[in-house]
Amino acid sequence: MEAVSNLGYAQKENSFQFNQLCIGYLGRILPVLSETFVVREINALRQLGADVRPFSIYKPNPAEVHPEFNDILKEVDILVRPANPIFWFSHMYCALRSPRRFFQAIWRNTLGAKETFKRRLRSLVHFGAAPYASLRFRHAGLTHVHAHFASTPGSIAMMAAELAGISFSFTAHAYDIFVDDLLLGKKLKSARFVITISEFNKDYLRQHYQEASESQIEIVHCGVDYESFVPRQLPRKETPAIFAMGRLVETKGFHTLIEACSRLHENGVKIQCLIAGDGPESERLQKLITDLRLEKHVYLLGKLLQPDVIEYYRSANIFAMPSCVRNNDRDGIPVVLMEAMAMEIPCIATRVSGIPELVRHEETGLLVDPDDPAALAEALSRLLRDTELAGRLAKAGRELVIREFDIEKNASELMALFSGTRKT
Repeated sequence: MEAVSNLGYAQKENSFQFNQLCIGYLGRILPVLSETFVVREINALRQLGADVRPFSIYKPNPAEVHPEFNDILKEVDILVRPANPIFWFSHMYCALRSPRRFFQAIWRNTLGAKETFKRRLRSLVHFGAAPYASLRFRHAGLTHVHAHFASTPGSIAMMAAELAGISFSFTAHAYDIFVDDLLLGKKLKSARFVITISEFNKDYLRQHYQEASESQIEIVHCGVDYESFVPRQLPRKETPAIFAMGRLVETKGFHTLIEACSRLHENGVKIQCLIAGDGPESERLQKLITDLRLEKHVYLLGKLLQPDVIEYYRSANIFAMPSCVRNNDRDGIPVVLMEAMAMEIPCIATRVSGIPELVRHEETGLLVDPDDPAALAEALSRLLRDTELAGRLAKAGRELVIREFDIEKNASELMALFSGTRKT
């Protein structure tokens, strides 16, 4: 805590001092390769002097090695431990220690919640982890717990914080707002503050949840260390490369990218398209590649570690993110877009959710409508033809990332929220 104390910071309006803060960071699985931004956030807060303790609902996979994970894998405290007798004993302990608080928490968050019977049962399952989590939070000396994603992590953080007698907050991203919204109204009302990653998300919460009008909702972008993603030399090769990356799920829109590549190929435009990631859409996408006879032009690379990702960024002429909306599910602002823009790769994306707040049409990139392979093919062709436009967009993109999506700047905003000093 010495680094924190050296900040010499006190907040008069609150009962706590900044140097007494101990913040828990809770994720569904922490660390996990698809959510490196959470680890980056923890590391950035620690560099500013914050005492941050990592917690994971489920056990992470040690095989998912990543250079940014550092010692987080060794530090993380796992909260779902059904084989541990203390996990179940914690219910009795919390009930005996503070019966009113315990049974009120059960009623408000599960049995008495204004949800369907099925959703109340799911909330009850979440409560099953809350007593043990509250004990781990108290053992760690937490004064506040912050959950990444409003869904399961947000539920357990809210319930466990209530049992432990500490405050909680959460960062809402995308699926946890648009699809998995269990108890979201209650979380908005109960949280000390709420963070979301875009203006679009904030407006959505205000429009769809009455509780949001009474909540402190702040926008803090996910960020990148732009010094780790430096501009690359322009690739000079006969066949230009289009790079895309993300989980292979339908909302990423990679099917549209493959169809756009087919149109380019039919028009005689030489391209190589490389799609990194894994997921349930893998077989469907490979079949589409085969059906369109693009096996020599479009490749699914599978899951990549960061050093390999950097190499693909460096060789890319264009980065594409053709996100779409399915059953109200959609992207937030993909971090991979920030990384690509930081490396001065011209980007093409879709008008979905908060993406236009990063990829600003004709300013920091090109935007097309989702599920429109013809428009995407035209945008790709345009950037391949007009190298001057591509270069201008690429430089402006990096400037925007440095200005608004820098992890250190955003960590400072988080620090001010945790300490109660951010002016709203």
